[in-house]
Amino acid sequence: MCTDLRLVRLPKMHVSARTLDFGYETNSRVQVVPRGQSWSATATDTAATALQWDNTLGFLGMDAFGFDFAFCDGLNEAGLSVGTLWLPETDLTTTPPADNDKPAIDFVNLAGWLLGTCTTVAEVRTALASVAIWNAPIKRLWPSDRPVPDVVKPLLDFAFTEHLSIHDAHGGDLVVEFVAVGIQLHDNVIGVLTNSPTYDWHTTNLRNYLGLTNVEAKPVNLMGMPVTPTGNGSGLLGMPGDVTPPSRFVRATVLTEVVTEAKDARDAVNQAFHSLDLCSVPRHLAASGDYTQWSVARDHDNAIYYVRSYDAWTTDTHDLKALGVDKPGTRSAFPLPTA
Repeated sequence: MCTDLRLVRLPKMHVSARTLDFGYETNSRVQVVPRGQSWSATATDTAATALQWDNTLGFLGMDAFGFDFAFCDGLNEAGLSVGTLWLPETDLTTTPPADNDKPAIDFVNLAGWLLGTCTTVAEVRTALASVAIWNAPIKRLWPSDRPVPDVVKPLLDFAFTEHLSIHDAHGGDLVVEFVAVGIQLHDNVIGVLTNSPTYDWHTTNLRNYLGLTNVEAKPVNLMGMPVTPTGNGSGLLGMPGDVTPPSRFVRATVLTEVVTEAKDARDAVNQAFHSLDLCSVPRHLAASGDYTQWSVARDHDNAIYYVRSYDAWTTDTHDLKALGVDKPGTRSAFPLPTA
């Protein structure tokens, strides 16, 4: 379970945020990836050539499960972000292409490739059309010369089933899904994404909540009896409060709709984090064990990445320019904030 949103009603600012909700401990770190690193997608072991590239753009990326080459979220120096969110409806072959006129890239390497090579949502669209995408199981991803961490061992036969939420510094918002009919690209005008079902289902479901508003309800005369609202927030009566993906999608959409002003970028970031507060999942609430392990906010205009973790009371601020990702250098990593 995850929630991603951008404050789309702030046209002069581009700020987005997301939660990472999972039942396994991800042991994520914030990786600093300067320009000029060399990368290879997972080998196909067929006649199809695996994609190789150097990242021309520096970025920060959140890794997980000890994979230092794969990212579940990130922001690059051009202000483009890529986030992966769980989607069981994903239908992406785990068999690599036998032969292809396009280089092959596996899903787990996809976010890092896009972060390292694309500046806008438009460039992402072009990039996705240039490759053959497949979904390598974890046991094919793990380097043979490295021991498998205990947290990864239960997942070796698993292939990640996720969709992508992508934002840029120019107001571009895109959802990328891999389903039975093929890759689906959705212009995300509301800037929101959660999990199952697919994005188009969620936007249709919003028709059930057209009456939600932050305007207070007015008193009515009910057959001669005056009836008044019970308190502030009466216009939001009926907003779903559970942590299922459809309910979080509705809440996140309402939150993006009502945030129409911010004093500055830091104020917008603060508002984005508080918006996530209404969508986050505390420990023990979901019997599945899923909880919000960390949250990030992304200032796309200034290329600043803000990180919070479940057990910490602080927010770490990572300025990509100050970290020098726009120049060749050595990769490094920061731990998440701690209590």
